[in-house]
Amino acid sequence: MTDIISRLKSKTILLVEDEKVIRENIASMLKFFFKEVYIANDGYDGIEKYENYLPDIVMTDLKMPNMGGFELITELKNRKSTSFTIIVSAHTDTDLLINAIHNGVDRYIVKPVIEDDLFDTFKAFLEKLDNVMPQIIKLSENLSIDIDKSEIILDEKSIHLNKKENMLLKLLCKDLNKTISYEEIEYQVWGSESMSLSAIRSVVRDLRKKIGQEYISNVSGVGYRMK
Repeated sequence: MTDIISRLKSKTILLVEDEKVIRENIASMLKFFFKEVYIANDGYDGIEKYENYLPDIVMTDLKMPNMGGFELITELKNRKSTSFTIIVSAHTDTDLLINAIHNGVDRYIVKPVIEDDLFDTFKAFLEKLDNVMPQIIKLSENLSIDIDKSEIILDEKSIHLNKKENMLLKLLCKDLNKTISYEEIEYQVWGSESMSLSAIRSVVRDLRKKIGQEYISNVSGVGYRMK
């Protein structure tokens, strides 16, 4: 349990809930687990906050004015979001649960939300992370990346990675055989910020200074990949 909470302390979550009292109660529980808890009061606000902060997890109510939970998650999927998604709802209809599965929702929590349900859900989030990508990525005998801690270990020495460096390395390492396009990098790493080619080159240059020149390769006119 301690290890799970320790890992979550490096993660961020976006809570989307239209009812103020429920939003505040859930947010107070989430602050125990996460580094940052971002708040939105409907789906449209959720999309804006998502692009501003690029959270690791999106937890949303199902029924909300303007844009509901399913619509929000569908919109995020259309934008190639990789965030872990959670629906929180008082509704337990079978059709809704099936719809959640079809919409690619990772977990469905029935209100009222209790800490045990949250803990089980966040444990599943970490398990999914480890299935997609190990916590420690070994690039060579003397170089590894700790995604959770935002650091690389080079010759047994820890070197800190800033947010964009860590997010870009995480994206590149998800599929070592794939070239990640400039467009995907812009959305997954920069979010709502505008990304210029000089900006990404600056991040890559700083990463190469930390991990060495031989690991990140530019595919001209397309994007970047790990060698």
